[in-house]
Amino acid sequence: MLILASSSSSRAKLLQEENIEFKQIAFDYDENLNKNILASSYVQNVVLEKEKQFFATFEKDFINETVLFADSIVCVGDKILTKAKNKDEAYKMLALQDGKNASILSAFLLVNARKRVFSLSKTTLYFKEFEKNALKDYVENDFYQGKAGCIMCEGFHGQFILKQIGNSSTALGLDTQTLKAYL
Repeated sequence: MLILASSSSSRAKLLQEENIEFKQIAFDYDENLNKNILASSYVQNVVLEKEKQFFATFEKDFINETVLFADSIVCVGDKILTKAKNKDEAYKMLALQDGKNASILSAFLLVNARKRVFSLSKTTLYFKEFEKNALKDYVENDFYQGKAGCIMCEGFHGQFILKQIGNSSTALGLDTQTLKAYL
């Protein structure tokens, strides 16, 4: 059985939708890494740090299991957007996306005793201008919380997407097509 080392409800839902049997193990992860690097390097480093921190805590419990680590970030140009800490930060992140495009980079690491599979995927979303009342409702009701770059494709952002290049599952936090190829 696959072990999802993540507290992400979005990733759990994606696995359920793909009929992948899994057990979810949530753990606190310290995401404070250097953001002065390429976005693709940053998200990969986060996944490797998650692996290190998880096995430092749970190594004996899951040594013979297949464990999945994943992370996603949003970037607008060269600017890395992680999770907004407050409403002011959310408004700033959303202003960078308004009428422009944003890329979601999603990395995963699949580990067991026989293999290590690392994957990096990208989906780019092109947005029309956000409707001001919808934007205010999204932020003021805290719907942005826990979302990389404040992006919620299945909610607020969905109504403003003009074009998408890449997989929807990547935009939601996990490239399930690639993952399924290695399970």
